[in-house]
Amino acid sequence: MMQTDVKSFHVMTGTPAAISQRTRLKGAVVSNTSSGTPANVFFANNVSISGTYNIPGSTTCTVTTSTAHGLTTGDRVWLDFTSGTGTTDNAYTVTVTTTTAFTVTTASLTTSGNVSIYAQTLMEVDITNSVPVNIIVPGEGILATSGIFVGTPANIAATVFYG
Repeated sequence: MMQTDVKSFHVMTGTPAAISQRTRLKGAVVSNTSSGTPANVFFANNVSISGTYNIPGSTTCTVTTSTAHGLTTGDRVWLDFTSGTGTTDNAYTVTVTTTTAFTVTTASLTTSGNVSIYAQTLMEVDITNSVPVNIIVPGEGILATSGIFVGTPANIAATVFYG
C-alpha cells in the first residue's frame, strides 16, 4: 500500500472553498463561533450544476437547471446563490418537481437570480455549540473524484484534511 501525504486547507466562515484534483477526504475540524446556532457544513465533490432560482414572496424557492439534475426528493444539496438579494448559501433538502427543477424551503423573500448547485454529497456535519468538532473518516477516506467543495454558512469555519 502506498502512503499519501495528508494536506489541509481552511475554510473561513460563510465563504465556500474547494480543491480541484481527485483526492480523498480524510477528516475535518469544524467550529461554530456562535454557540446555540445550529449549522451544517457541507462537503461535496467539486462539481456544480448551473441554474436559476425564483422566490416569489414566499418560503418556496424554485430552482431550474439547464440539464437534468439527477436528484430525488429528500436529497441534500448546497446552494451557492451567485446573484439576487437576501438568499443564504446553505445546505437544503430538495423536493423534485421535474428532471430539471426542484424546490427548497428558504426564508420568505421576493428575489431571483443564478445559483450553483453542489449535489454530490461526500459528508455533512451538523454543529450547534462553539466547541470544535473533530471528524475522522475511517479507512482510506471518502473518494472525491473531482476534488472537494466545502460550503460553510455564517459563523462556521472548517479545516479540511485530504490526500
